[in-house]
Amino acid sequence: MKKVKDIYASEITSDKVKEAYDFQLKNNMWTFYNERELEENIIANRYNCLLVVYSLFLMTFVNINGIFNKIVILSLGLLITIFISLTIYRAYIKLNIYLKILKDLNEYHVLPFVDLEVKAQKKIFNISVLSIIGIIIPLILITSYIIAIILISLNIWNIK
Repeated sequence: MKKVKDIYASEITSDKVKEAYDFQLKNNMWTFYNERELEENIIANRYNCLLVVYSLFLMTFVNINGIFNKIVILSLGLLITIFISLTIYRAYIKLNIYLKILKDLNEYHVLPFVDLEVKAQKKIFNISVLSIIGIIIPLILITSYIIAIILISLNIWNIK
């Protein structure tokens, strides 16, 4: 039995994954592929929600008067953005696990072929879109709120 500890944190083996998938197919059950698709939709919906919430708080910040009011709006926006980002990050972690399971499932499935082709192209900039959506952009949005709050609080950014 090949243990794939580099892929899974627990004692899941490749054989157990293949056995579970075969059972799912045999009994017309929800499969790893269905779960991957669901998780991708969850990430997309939460990411869209994050962008809308960020934009709404940004527009409110621009249109409201008073330094205190602006700091309150930015603080609320920061808090809500952090919460939404945490839900995106959780879905990102789960989707990565599903993708690893599917890559390990069978060498004839689509994902191992695509993975090999991507590695063969040896692109200079090889950050996954999933990492950009799940980690990088939420961190940029959160950081922008924090920087704005600090600059306004220290009176470095003069706002009327």
